[in-house]
Amino acid sequence: MASTMLDIDADLALRTPVVSASFRLTSERHVLDHLVREFQIEGGQCWQKGDAEEGTDVARRAYGWSVTLPPQRTYSVDTAISELLLRLAPERDTIVQLVRMMELDAHVCLEVKLAPGHLPVLHASPATIAAMAAYNAACSVELLEL
Repeated sequence: MASTMLDIDADLALRTPVVSASFRLTSERHVLDHLVREFQIEGGQCWQKGDAEEGTDVARRAYGWSVTLPPQRTYSVDTAISELLLRLAPERDTIVQLVRMMELDAHVCLEVKLAPGHLPVLHASPATIAAMAAYNAACSVELLEL
């Protein structure tokens, strides 16, 4: 009986959606390499216009900087967004100032890998929405099958 419960738990764990959350700043005019050094936020990286998008042959249309959290198994995207915004919080005022000053585009991006029939809750709390709005960030969600 205990073995059956472990099998069921393992099966449910494998069916739980995998959510990756990232925050991106992009610009068609400004190189953003310096943001990796300025912010020193764990998971920070940058790319150049024309670089291939990760895992594809598609060329990037803009310069960019991003912070990406490790993928996590969760049914709530709000949890992933909240953790991402907490990582950015120490630099929030500086990031918001740069977005305005350099006219950068801000994005909260979610990639959700899911087992068929196991959709996550695509819900964001008012506090999470307000926190994203402070960055004037757009939000996108990409759903993929596991």
